[in-house]
Amino acid sequence: MRGGIRFRGVKSTPKNLEKELLATSKKLADDPSLIIPKCMDESRRCPFIKIEKKLQKVLRYKDDPDRLVKLASTGDQLIRAYAATISLAASGKLPYLMSTELPMGQVSFAMRGKVDREKLIGMQHFDDPDLRLLAYWDIARSEKVHVYSTIKGLFCSNEGPKAPAEYVQEMLDSIPYRLVEGSCGHNDRPAVLLRWLSAGKDIRVCAECASDVNTAHHLMGRVAAPDPFDDIQVSVEHTYIGGRPECQGEFATPKALIQSYLKGDIDDAELISSYVTEKGKWVLSKGQVYVLGQECFGRDGNAFLQALKGSDLEREALQAVIAKNVPLVSDQNQAGKVITEVWEEQGRVMLQAVSDEEIAVNVIRLADLTPGQMLIEARRLLQVRQTLSAMPDYEQLGSLGQLADSLARALKLEGGAAMLRLIERTEKEHRRRTLCYAFLEATGEAHSHKWQFTNEERESGKHLSSYAISMINSFGEDYHQALVGLLRDVGSGETPVRRP
Repeated sequence: MRGGIRFRGVKSTPKNLEKELLATSKKLADDPSLIIPKCMDESRRCPFIKIEKKLQKVLRYKDDPDRLVKLASTGDQLIRAYAATISLAASGKLPYLMSTELPMGQVSFAMRGKVDREKLIGMQHFDDPDLRLLAYWDIARSEKVHVYSTIKGLFCSNEGPKAPAEYVQEMLDSIPYRLVEGSCGHNDRPAVLLRWLSAGKDIRVCAECASDVNTAHHLMGRVAAPDPFDDIQVSVEHTYIGGRPECQGEFATPKALIQSYLKGDIDDAELISSYVTEKGKWVLSKGQVYVLGQECFGRDGNAFLQALKGSDLEREALQAVIAKNVPLVSDQNQAGKVITEVWEEQGRVMLQAVSDEEIAVNVIRLADLTPGQMLIEARRLLQVRQTLSAMPDYEQLGSLGQLADSLARALKLEGGAAMLRLIERTEKEHRRRTLCYAFLEATGEAHSHKWQFTNEERESGKHLSSYAISMINSFGEDYHQALVGLLRDVGSGETPVRRP
């Protein structure tokens, strides 16, 4: 067994499980050859030849449960497990069971004699091709043989890996991918490749089809051996397109990556992704180069930018990085992902590219924002600064002038939602409401809000909306003149005074 087992306490035996275990016990008592793997080699080295002879001593007592329990307390562990198992049928009942957690789920078994628990589980669940194998792991390791567990029975090779046809077909038929002749058919994409040596089979699964399955572990899932994976060669297929010399050359697959896959630490999808990442680092180490997924653009940063999927703001930010001759390699063509990948080193450069140095210094401290959000905030702050610098600066504004100026600034700086919030908070005084309706009319929002205003406010507001439109679309002196006209026609008597 390749992993640890956790055992639980004694519990009563469910009737249906009792029947199953007793049936398995009787089957093995009637035919002890079932526990002997079929040797596929013409050799006297097969360790199961000796084991088969030892079974004859046990069979003499197959109807004596007490004697069988004694035989289950000394000698070869596999023989002990066999004696303990057939003692169940001899006694005709299972008073109590133990329970344990295995990778395939919870399993119950009956304790008898002094037997290794894994072997007891494997023997008492002999009809299960996965659990059955637990009884053979120690023998496979110590005798350096390969034991294959199929639905119909066991096979043994003492001359290295030699997968029987039955085993090969069962494993290939149960691979959780749609394969035709061992391939998913997507030959233009990165893929995991497995060569099953003794079976003469190749398996290819591309990055798009790959999932949380570890195909090597699936294929060798019912093999007990010193190294079940000595029959499998694993590699990853990945080629950069574009014909650029910067991405050419032989990349050696990191041994640690393959070892991690064979140990089951990563699955098919993670193997491909990790390989592409490591290969990307290798390409980066060669100097200035731009890569997106499988496409290599060499030193052509402009072609790299054009191939990116993202906003103009994101491209503008990355343009600044490219201008510094910084190489960029990503496994996807998403601008946001590329930005995130280089943010630690190039974040401030990109923020300055979409704003200015002062804004970049302040925004980069906003740790609760993502890189993409920081870029948007930096650009917003720059636009606010530019808008404010183009707006008239007043040293004297009456209450209606302040309202009109606030509505126009809110719309210019933060958008229509900010203007609507200000209108909702405005007190219900006739002229103030008229000014509010003028801006609603100017922005196309009047229809959905007109029920909040009187007929007089709506009529006056429509008349004033031309001034509101001018304020929204202008700056400097034009803005000032529009505000003056608005206040005059609303009858405020106020005279806005600009700061010198």
